[in-house]
Amino acid sequence: IQKLAALAKSGNPIPWVRVYKIPDWVDFSHKAHLDAGAKCENCHGQVAQRDAIYKEVETSMAACMDCHRQHNARVECNFCHDER
Repeated sequence: IQKLAALAKSGNPIPWVRVYKIPDWVDFSHKAHLDAGAKCENCHGQVAQRDAIYKEVETSMAACMDCHRQHNARVECNFCHDER
């Protein structure tokens, strides 16, 4: 947090490193998942205990569909994918 605070104070951009990447045609909303009761740890692992973040959980369509089914969430194609 000290490094982030120093970067914010200096005005320098934060050198983020992308860990999770989903295709542009997937409409993903953190807010919708949190509103539905999901916890950060469900998809990102125990981030509060990490010094560095790395990809801990698969983010494939199959993994997302399995999670939706386990939590009785919708699984229609256009629920997560933009129509083309």
